[in-house]
Amino acid sequence: MIIKSDKDAFEHYLTDASNFVGNADALFIPESVEELKEFVKRCNSEKIQITVSGAGTGLTGGRVPEGGIIISTEKLNKIISIDKGNQLLTVQPGLLLVEMEEELNIYGLFYRVNPTEKNASIGGNIATNASGSRTFKYGPTRDYVMKLKIILPDSEELELIRGNNFAVGNRLNLKSNSGKTYEIGLPELKMPFVKHAAGYFIKSGMDAIDLFIGSEGTLGIVTEITLQLASMPENVLGGIAFFDDCNKLFGFVKRVREGSRKYDYTQLIIPSLEMNNNSLKHPLISGIINARTIEFFDYNSLRLLKENYSQIPDRAVGAIWFEQEYSAEFENDVMEGWYNLISEFSDLNADTWIATNPKEHNLLKEFRHTLPEKVFEIIVNNKTLKIGTDTAIPDEYVEQYYKYITERLKFYGLQHYIWGHIGNSHFHANVIVKTEDEVKNGYTFYDECIDEAIRLGGTVSAEHGIGKLKRKYFYRMFTEDIIEKMKAIKKVFDPNNILNTGNLFE
Repeated sequence: MIIKSDKDAFEHYLTDASNFVGNADALFIPESVEELKEFVKRCNSEKIQITVSGAGTGLTGGRVPEGGIIISTEKLNKIISIDKGNQLLTVQPGLLLVEMEEELNIYGLFYRVNPTEKNASIGGNIATNASGSRTFKYGPTRDYVMKLKIILPDSEELELIRGNNFAVGNRLNLKSNSGKTYEIGLPELKMPFVKHAAGYFIKSGMDAIDLFIGSEGTLGIVTEITLQLASMPENVLGGIAFFDDCNKLFGFVKRVREGSRKYDYTQLIIPSLEMNNNSLKHPLISGIINARTIEFFDYNSLRLLKENYSQIPDRAVGAIWFEQEYSAEFENDVMEGWYNLISEFSDLNADTWIATNPKEHNLLKEFRHTLPEKVFEIIVNNKTLKIGTDTAIPDEYVEQYYKYITERLKFYGLQHYIWGHIGNSHFHANVIVKTEDEVKNGYTFYDECIDEAIRLGGTVSAEHGIGKLKRKYFYRMFTEDIIEKMKAIKKVFDPNNILNTGNLFE
């Protein structure tokens, strides 16, 4: 066990990518699961508050402590096994995505979710049910978690295997490895039919494993994760299409959605994993177009990027980054299908950027990642603050909601850059504020976006979670009765309220 009690030695553990800053008495870094288990037992006995720290890439203060001690999982970062035949990967929570993907490439294996932040830990992805650019087709992290090993706050160990333990109606019973039982009552909860990462996953008849995925570390500490993989796609077409008319851009997105095999949030079930490989090869599920990625860049984002990419058309008011998997035999059909569709909705079709090989795909990814980097430069150089939204709404309201966002930003006169996962009707409006009035108006705008998203049947957090920074919006989304019942679930596992206190609940 590595122990650091000098605050100067663990200062960077007191914040995350949101720049929210906390405090703690000490940092503990266990080097084995047994060390972790024994230390958790001691903390529970002495009622010492624990905050579990991942890689620090979160945007909601989830890993930021508010007193007590920090436990970092960074040394629990091993790849335990790769089962190529069954396409399963078993890892410890501290493993970084970039490390995982490098190893999978050697075996020709593919993790479908593709979270944007590659320096995030797998454990952090489990905590927030992370998403990514391919979520349009494949859904979030939850769908590919086949097994979890968990240490509970009382130091009991759970081993949850998908498909082995379901709730009976609204009652869920769990048994630890030593035989201790935990009885959970599930509230009647209507989950939003959108990409959603706000609070516990609750559904009548649900699989027990899903309660812990997206629970933001409030119920237990994950020590081992088994993920379902797939074979690497044979070919991927990528492109960035530019549009000279915003209404036509939304028409294009609607058409792509209609033609694609889109992940269905209305089912609120884990889809069959029999879609492993054969369904990746043939594009003709509903015509030629079958996107796995549909990402959006607004006018201001393109103007900012034009400083680095002069080839962005001057008339472009928005852009869509798309990807589709295909077999070589269908290449001409797929290329022609996308070209014809872009031509139907944009006079800038000749300016489309296309990628078919790794080098070209990396150039498109660099384009995407340059945008948040440039926004960060603005913040640092001008000593400003960024306020960023993470809302998602049902697909039928996507254009309406985008117009609402842009109209409110224009009303307040706020500098902004909007990008995000338009395929999932999920926008990140990044608002840059400096003066006192701008900060006030920025947070008023944020509140208005939250209220409008809830009114439309959406969520306050589509992929970043609630953490500590969004608690008031969590309470705005769910009734007090529902939140009290969620608290009761936490109390079953954590009666002393020591684990990640402050995440989700006040």
